[in-house]
Amino acid sequence: MSCSLTLLSACQTVPTQTAQNAISEPTLTTDESPKLPILDLEIHNAESDIPEDLALRVLQNTQQNLNLLADTTPEEPLSIFVKPTEGAKDLWPVLSERFFITPANTHNFQDYLNYYTKNPNYLTRISDRARPYLYFILQEVKSRQMPYEVALLPVVESGFQPYAKSYQSAAGLWQFMPNTGEMFGLERNWWYDGRQDIHRSTEAALNYLQQLYVQNEYDWLLALASYNAGYGNVLKAKRLYLNKNPNGDANFWNIRKYLPKETQHYVPQLLAVSYLVKHRQSYQITLNPIENHVHFEKVNLSQQVDFISLAKITGVAKEQLKLLNAGYLQPTTPPKGPFEILLPVAASQTFKAALDKQPEILAVQWTKHVVKKGESLSVIAEKYKTRAAAIQRLNEMKNTNIRVGKTLLIPVPVQYAKQLLKPKEPVKYQGSVVFHKVKTGESLWTIARYYDITTKELCQWNNIGIREPLYKGQNLKIRSNQYGKQVTYTLKNGDSLWTVAQKYKVSTNQLARWNQISEAEVLQPGQKISVWVKS
Repeated sequence: MSCSLTLLSACQTVPTQTAQNAISEPTLTTDESPKLPILDLEIHNAESDIPEDLALRVLQNTQQNLNLLADTTPEEPLSIFVKPTEGAKDLWPVLSERFFITPANTHNFQDYLNYYTKNPNYLTRISDRARPYLYFILQEVKSRQMPYEVALLPVVESGFQPYAKSYQSAAGLWQFMPNTGEMFGLERNWWYDGRQDIHRSTEAALNYLQQLYVQNEYDWLLALASYNAGYGNVLKAKRLYLNKNPNGDANFWNIRKYLPKETQHYVPQLLAVSYLVKHRQSYQITLNPIENHVHFEKVNLSQQVDFISLAKITGVAKEQLKLLNAGYLQPTTPPKGPFEILLPVAASQTFKAALDKQPEILAVQWTKHVVKKGESLSVIAEKYKTRAAAIQRLNEMKNTNIRVGKTLLIPVPVQYAKQLLKPKEPVKYQGSVVFHKVKTGESLWTIARYYDITTKELCQWNNIGIREPLYKGQNLKIRSNQYGKQVTYTLKNGDSLWTVAQKYKVSTNQLARWNQISEAEVLQPGQKISVWVKS
């Protein structure tokens, strides 16, 4: 497809309501807010890499926005799509020349510019944190023909901090919640959290956004809102809006007041950040340059490696290795490969050459040890044929004090590994098994949630992939000692969820989930509810 769409029309911004309670930032005000430049809008697509439906939608949305604006005086033309600046040394111009959601919505985020322009160092710090990741993220966004603004979503989500965690247990650059991360294949265990894995979490986030884009009828603003609030909350907001405006357009700006407070600010924040990246010189914002080339390489390994040794071999600072490999929660990679690590491009070549020349440089294995009563660091070291100082250094301990119950990583010399780290025989499952017949609309995640298990367990029990689609009528094996069989209980006078839960020794939360009702719901005599009881 090759198209060249041009819309030349001058526009002037109009004030919007003051934004309140912005995410993780002070309340924004319109007092002395910098005004958006008066713009001419031009849309070009000379490279044929923007889908036609998106280009036409931008044109349509831009025209709608211009119709809302007052009298105009042309000042500065702004290109939404331009010929790529791929040859630029700095990544920021490459990124900012390809925005198209932001120019189509300029009248909606005026208030949000105030915070960033009064705190210009914030975006400067962000540009430093983004340096290792932004090129990779942008290439992934580009390859999927997604709006370039999406590459800046980690600014709003985490401030480009891979170790960021929210009070709601979201984690990583893209702030995945545990259940959502699991739905998109981001594994979590003692060794590793895929939500902090730069490579895999980015792929998962973009997969999720593309899915939401389709679910929201190809509307990127609603897709972004759904990423923050959940698709269900966006559907609810649309329903509330259409109840009052049956013939209205349920776009983000119209349904905004029906969305959670955080989401009301989330989309305008991203647009404001994107706008300021584009107009950084006009607003005197310094974005430190990011080289417009590959910053890291993925290296596949079958051997376990610790990051202290990796830093020595490659010459890369341990802190930098941690930032690239934030998914690994311990000072080493997991014991069972294969797995992958990210290294700066030059360092990856050094590491591969060193490994080819001297394979024994990784001739150490690691295991977990839970400290027992009466044990000391020297006792543990002797048990594993290693040195107390090595255990102390690996676990970054300031002294030799240890407490009962603490989990330590132990370096085990390779010559003793086979003897000391014998694999445990798998325990054959002896518990009860029930079968769940898949119904329309169910997924691995909803079924796992229903049975209080993980999707990983469900997949293992049924020998299926985590992204494998289910079909109606499919029987899934449920290994659970908690639930043996399903019974139906008819409520009597005076019964409540609590009394039934007491009778069957389950929780009210389980009863509510099994019957898809609220824990606070008032039940009526004669009403039938399902209960899973132990076999």
